[in-house]
Amino acid sequence: MQMELESLTKHKNLSYRVPDSFFNIVNFTPVIILINDLCIKKASDLKCDLNFKNSTHKKYIYHYFILNMCEALRLFNNKYKPVIYYDVSNKLNDKFLPVLLVFLKNFPVLVMQDNVTFNSFKNSLRCPGEKEELAVYLMRELFKLQSRKFYFSKLQYFCKKYELTFLDKTYFNDMRNKLSLL
Repeated sequence: MQMELESLTKHKNLSYRVPDSFFNIVNFTPVIILINDLCIKKASDLKCDLNFKNSTHKKYIYHYFILNMCEALRLFNNKYKPVIYYDVSNKLNDKFLPVLLVFLKNFPVLVMQDNVTFNSFKNSLRCPGEKEELAVYLMRELFKLQSRKFYFSKLQYFCKKYELTFLDKTYFNDMRNKLSLL
């Protein structure tokens, strides 16, 4: 799984660095496809279809979603601040939208939701003024995100509720992980 995610992050068309800013917009559609494949595989191991309302299924949906999101953000968090680009016109992404909204309530992450594909979004940024406007918008969103109070204790409670054991106290006490999430 980790190897698949690292190979996904090496594609050049998966991200777009906004010029003259420190933001890197990352297309998360391939990551969602990977998460969906893992969830379907787990559901087939349990000999049933994937159901987003089933509490057992929710546990591993959140597990795969949060694990892969955190790892992908960590892999893209080199010199630039990663921003999730979430294409809601994609049916699979739309299916995972409620999971993303729960994720956003608990994690301090920048997300751009739009109803156009990532390539269309990149093509719409040909004008330098639009790039500057996007950079200003992202800075404003980052400032709002940083001024919001964020408590790791709420995140730990969420992880305990859904039995996300990979996000334990040692994970949150590690300064690198905290900084990659903030």
